[in-house]
Amino acid sequence: MFTKERIWLLITLVYFFPITLLLPDEIENANPVKTTEPKPYVSPMKEKGLDPEFNRHMFVEPALSKHSATSSQFWLNDVLRFGLYLRPRQESRYNLDFNASDKGYVDRTLQTSSLYFLFDPSPFVQAKVTLQDARVWGGESPVTSGDLRANFFSNTADIYARNQTNSVSLNQTSVREAFVLLNKLPLSSKLQVGRQIWSYGDQRMIGGGNWTVNGLSFDGARLMFNFETVKIHFLMARPYWTQSGPNGVVSANDPKLNSSANGTDTTLLGTYNSFTIPDWVTLDLYSLGIVRKWKKNTTNPITGLPEISQDDPLASNRSRQNQNIITTGFRLTNRTKGNFLPEGKAWDFTWESAFQSGTSGRRIQDPYLKEYLPNEWDNLKTEREKYTGQMHVFQSGYTFFKKLRLGGQILYASGDKNRSDASLSTFQTLANPRFGVIPYFNSVAGIAENINAQNLLSKSVSLTYSSESYGEFQVTYFQNDKAEKQDAWYAISGAANSTASIGEKNPYPVSSDKGSTENYSNNSFSSPYALGKRIYTEVDVTWHGQINDFVSLWIGVGYLQAGDAVKNYRNNKIQYNNTTQSFEWNQNYLQGRNQLAKEAYMAYAQINAAF
Repeated sequence: MFTKERIWLLITLVYFFPITLLLPDEIENANPVKTTEPKPYVSPMKEKGLDPEFNRHMFVEPALSKHSATSSQFWLNDVLRFGLYLRPRQESRYNLDFNASDKGYVDRTLQTSSLYFLFDPSPFVQAKVTLQDARVWGGESPVTSGDLRANFFSNTADIYARNQTNSVSLNQTSVREAFVLLNKLPLSSKLQVGRQIWSYGDQRMIGGGNWTVNGLSFDGARLMFNFETVKIHFLMARPYWTQSGPNGVVSANDPKLNSSANGTDTTLLGTYNSFTIPDWVTLDLYSLGIVRKWKKNTTNPITGLPEISQDDPLASNRSRQNQNIITTGFRLTNRTKGNFLPEGKAWDFTWESAFQSGTSGRRIQDPYLKEYLPNEWDNLKTEREKYTGQMHVFQSGYTFFKKLRLGGQILYASGDKNRSDASLSTFQTLANPRFGVIPYFNSVAGIAENINAQNLLSKSVSLTYSSESYGEFQVTYFQNDKAEKQDAWYAISGAANSTASIGEKNPYPVSSDKGSTENYSNNSFSSPYALGKRIYTEVDVTWHGQINDFVSLWIGVGYLQAGDAVKNYRNNKIQYNNTTQSFEWNQNYLQGRNQLAKEAYMAYAQINAAF
């Protein structure tokens, strides 16, 4: 009989018996404690796209740049990304010096190729290495015209000595970028150290110069404080990027080897800061200084004694004192979304002004003593030559129907009308300007790149039409005049456009208009011809269009016509001899050489491939 007690006993045995058969270890393993291992770090840029600072080596339209930055298929894993940038460009340039005897026709194909690797292994550190090959098809060296800037990069060696056994061609494969970026430092700061590309504002002061075949890089460091509406940057760079010595590349114009630049060291120091009211306005404040060490005086090879320097006649051991130029300015714009207008706005404006101070390293003799007592060295009275240049730019435009933009720009860069005083009023460009920035494409100097922002009053209007199906068309007209008739007009490299040599007694290159210099009493020389104001006009027609997600095509044509400043220089019958300080017949004119050919052009076709 199954009593009630027996039934409960049977149920208890059936329920608990299997547990009693388990061993102690098995009892422990029957209910294991779950542990979670930390997940491997995944770069946030793999999902969100690359930060713009990691794409500074490219010069492409925004749509192509965005697709390249957000593409996830080029990540090798979660922390390593590679990329490729290819840019072949065909160029034709004709008579950009407006010289009938030498119209300087240039037909060349340039190519820039870059391969980069981006490392993002943790939130605390990032690194990037960009390998670049820059060359001219079928040539020995890439184009260096315009690559040297008037101040910072003027000491950079760019021409390799052919007579050196260890010389190399400037058709080169080199390291364009190699930097480490330390994040989350005290006060939420970042430190970037190594070879890097800097881009600020409209790149009128500092930029990558990516339109050139080799571009610009800065060997230095940046300390950055980046917040949502405030960015404060401190930067330092050195321009030397070549090696000189028995076991390295010896450069023909390396300032460490050149006796005329002996003892020269150059450093770029500065700060660039941005303050933004979202969707309204951005204010940039900057101060950039270029400091150059003094130069040793030359020694007479016969007497062994130091030669008297025209730059500093009172110094027995220095031909030039320390040189420093400080450029302080601001930029105000309503393009607050990565240099674009906020959504829904149609009117854009930018105002930028910069002022220069510091000393050139020269000492200028009292102009009256120099004119009336030129040989009385015992009565010398000198003063330091000071930088007093300035630049002002105002740019504005209105976009209709989100497709058609009508814009205009006025640029003023000061010149110097008195070359005898101790004031250097010609504005000195630093590492840029170069070509302009998209979407305001060729607003700096036109696609011909035939003029620099020195002694320049440039007025331009542009019409831009953007279409998703047909790309972007732009027509721009430039009128380039001299700010001061007595000063030269300057090439994009910062060099004065002149066939005359630089006189020892003149602190400036001789103007492209002979007779435009002034005497030491600050009285203009009498001249039988007008100096001229208009340099040239330029009309540019450009088109940008994407072929697919990774490739775009650019085409452009620029037409230039010389003005009276160039005409009067080319066709003048007499010229001023700076050595004798008197006028004489112009032999070139009498013999029919180097006269005016007023028309010039530049055309290009370029393919961009960004991966």
